[in-house]
Amino acid sequence: MICFECGAPAEYNHHVVPHSLGGTMTVPLCGACHAKAHHMDERMTTKSLTKAALAVKRKNGEKTGGIIPFGFDAVDGQLVENMNEQKTIKRIKQLRAQGCSYQRIADTLNADRAFTKTGKPWSFGTVANILKKAA
Repeated sequence: MICFECGAPAEYNHHVVPHSLGGTMTVPLCGACHAKAHHMDERMTTKSLTKAALAVKRKNGEKTGGIIPFGFDAVDGQLVENMNEQKTIKRIKQLRAQGCSYQRIADTLNADRAFTKTGKPWSFGTVANILKKAA
């Protein structure tokens, strides 16, 4: 028999539905795939699988989590650029390149009545976070 998953020689007949829950059907698996099926592989923890899945979603431009990052809007589950916010990010980068402190940038944006995503006044922390994420 060959492994149902990878084609290597099969060593186990793995229950698709656990035998303890009434499962009767099995598939042949090699040792490595059987370990993965039972989460015995270090890379198969819930944490690592969730992290990998979220990375794929971000790579595909999909929204992950409840917070929509500054510079983007969520449209049908996809992140799309918000052009006004992208202009603000560009301005923040330019001001920082000119040597302005985070607080000076925040003060400038507040004086120009630019808005954060939540509509709150700009703070040095918000500016720092945007620059960190835009790097």
